[in-house]
Amino acid sequence: MSAEILLDRQQKLLNWLDANADVLNGAVGAQAQWQIDTVDGLKEALLRLDDEHRLLDIGIVGRVKAGKSTLLNALVFNGESVLPQAATPMTAALTTLTYGETFKAIARFYSKADLANIEHAAEAYEERLAALTAEELRRTEGRAGVDPARRRELAERSARRSLATNQPSLQASHEQWEKITASGLSLAKLGEEAQLSAADLQELAVLLGGYVAAEGRYMPVTKSVDIQMPMESLRGLRIIDTPGLNDPVASREARTHDLLKCCDVVFVVSPAAQFMSQEDLDVMARITASEGIRELVLVASQVDNTLHGSEMQASLHASLAGLRRELAGHARKVLDGLKASNPEVGDVFQGLVDKGEDAIIHSSGMCHSMSVEFANVADWEGGRLNAWDNLKETYPDYFKDDNVGLSRTNLDQLANMDGLHKVVDQTRLVKAKVLAARRQDLLDAKHRKQVELLRDLRRQLSLRRSDIGEAGLTDLKKKKRALERLKLELTIALDDSLKTIKTKFANGLRTSMKQVIDAAYDTAGADVDRTVGNVTTTRREASDGAFNWVARKLWDGGYREYKDEHCTVLPAAAKAAVSGFANGLRTDLDSRAGEQQDRFATELFADLLALARDKLDDELDIEAVYASLKSIINSVEFPAVALRAPIVKSPSTAKLKGAAAEAFLEQVKDAVETLREAADAAAIEHVESVKKAIPRSVAGDFIGHVQAQFDALQVLMEDAERTRATLARMDAELEAMQ
Repeated sequence: MSAEILLDRQQKLLNWLDANADVLNGAVGAQAQWQIDTVDGLKEALLRLDDEHRLLDIGIVGRVKAGKSTLLNALVFNGESVLPQAATPMTAALTTLTYGETFKAIARFYSKADLANIEHAAEAYEERLAALTAEELRRTEGRAGVDPARRRELAERSARRSLATNQPSLQASHEQWEKITASGLSLAKLGEEAQLSAADLQELAVLLGGYVAAEGRYMPVTKSVDIQMPMESLRGLRIIDTPGLNDPVASREARTHDLLKCCDVVFVVSPAAQFMSQEDLDVMARITASEGIRELVLVASQVDNTLHGSEMQASLHASLAGLRRELAGHARKVLDGLKASNPEVGDVFQGLVDKGEDAIIHSSGMCHSMSVEFANVADWEGGRLNAWDNLKETYPDYFKDDNVGLSRTNLDQLANMDGLHKVVDQTRLVKAKVLAARRQDLLDAKHRKQVELLRDLRRQLSLRRSDIGEAGLTDLKKKKRALERLKLELTIALDDSLKTIKTKFANGLRTSMKQVIDAAYDTAGADVDRTVGNVTTTRREASDGAFNWVARKLWDGGYREYKDEHCTVLPAAAKAAVSGFANGLRTDLDSRAGEQQDRFATELFADLLALARDKLDDELDIEAVYASLKSIINSVEFPAVALRAPIVKSPSTAKLKGAAAEAFLEQVKDAVETLREAADAAAIEHVESVKKAIPRSVAGDFIGHVQAQFDALQVLMEDAERTRATLARMDAELEAMQ
């Protein structure tokens, strides 16, 4: 495939991924998974490979503490510790080394986006640490004889170990963020980069220490360092020292990939004691498959650490030869596995297998530095002194304090700088051939990845389409119809039950209020009757006839006596009876209405809940239903019955009799009757108002959960139809790119 076609498809792929990121639900992450470079980055890599006069790029990859910095110091700086050793991924800045007329460097700092990503990962680490600690505390709960504080300490320690093993990137980000926070540095004041200039190599090493050494002032915020030096060993070269390909800083890892794409040869540095670990294999598989790198050199570093023990021979040369055979055998075994898992670049690994021991360059940066500094052997201390003492003890015939020539010869054999320089020199000689092959390899690698990504994306789309196929839509429609039936049945049943309860309640309330009014009326009549009495009066009338006339004249005779019965009434007491009737009636009606309301609430809860449970079972939202029923009860108003006692005009006398009494009594009876009629009317109006206050339907509150499911299904069905059309369109676009 030509570069033009590759770049065109690359741009289409990137546009497609960006345009459909929401539909893919994060599948845009495939851009990182498949190393889909930006078009500009790929163009730059191809242009560099087209330029036969460009620098020869040499990549150095390997895990932390693999000895990369020591090896580079030996290879480039003749053993001087110019590049500090990285203790963790946090201290491993991306470093490039090139030739320059003066000693200078550019230290580049993290961007705001970089810092935000590191902080986010640090927060994720804290959350995961808390969760794992809590889980461990639950697991060890009840353990006898362990102090609670000690148990928490052990739980947190276990959680940290688990994170260090399973999520090292999060741990590195957490450590780095702590360093950044503790440093108190302001990137706003620092700017994007710092320019460093030095008079000589030693001064430059001191300056670099401030940016990349573990305790350097600016180390926490330094992302990469580009170094230039007037050293012949760097002419025509660019050496790229990578921080690893599982970098917690995403932007730095992306830059590492961009640089590795341009490399003509990559040294894979792996400690001899742990040669070709799984991490090393992952790195080799990734850079060959995704970056088109064809020239790999396996460097067994720190070889001096492995030449001790009972299985070693007395001869240094025999021990070294045995170690190389052992390393080659191990490499052959793991490379065969790599060929199987990466058949598209299996010839790269087969080439290493075919070379046998020649595919491996043993090395020891420590031994090289000791050879260079052998004149100061008496001043050695720390790691250098320990290494020297071990070599003297294991191979006393090869390493002696008083034999400079012998010792340096054997140290140089272990350092093997000549072997490393030979690879660089051979790469220089075949530079043009290497560049042409590298360009084609890069095109082939990117083409393979594009094809694999297209295939994988179409597979994902196919799975998504099958998930919402006709069967899925049919199932959704069945569920929707079932919910519709349930809603209808439940609505009818609940509303019928409510109507029955409502009618029963209204009838009961009307009857109860009528009973209250009748009883109060009877009581009022009795009270009025008790205010009424009778009085008897005697009167004389003259009898007709002469005799009676003579009798009236002579002895007061001639008269007839009559007795009359007169009605009497106590007006104040009668008036009080009317007022008592009105006041008592109001109180009794309110009390009876309250009793009926309580009964209504009890029946409403019992009947509707029983019905809802029978229909909904587990789907019933008890809390929502309870709140709904309470709302119904509270919405039914039971206003006080408004009754006013009629005005009864009474004279000021304490007692009336005769016609006056009868007239007043008639007034009182009219008032009682009027009050009764008013009470009857008020009761009827009261019942009607209560009936209106009770809602006609409560089904909506009971089937809220069902309605939510129904609505969700409706949305799913609509989304499914739209998504199917979208997926079909997306698949057609991908097919057109193939």
